[in-house]
Amino acid sequence: MSMILTEAERVAIRGLASGDKTQFEAAQGAFNRAARQHGVDSCVELQFMAELLAPVPDLLLRSQYRAAVLKQAI
Repeated sequence: MSMILTEAERVAIRGLASGDKTQFEAAQGAFNRAARQHGVDSCVELQFMAELLAPVPDLLLRSQYRAAVLKQAI
């Protein structure tokens, strides 16, 4: 099985989930690449990014995805 996200992409999304807005471009690039190839539902990081980039986000769902991303080991 191939990795959905590279380690650098995973770190960028995790950084964004922790509030580091400087990681936004890297995280968005990771989302654009991986979601197209694997689908948004393939991992919690992509689900978090989909909710973050949604035009009308569900803030409760976003906070649940953020917590799930931060809970995962790097």
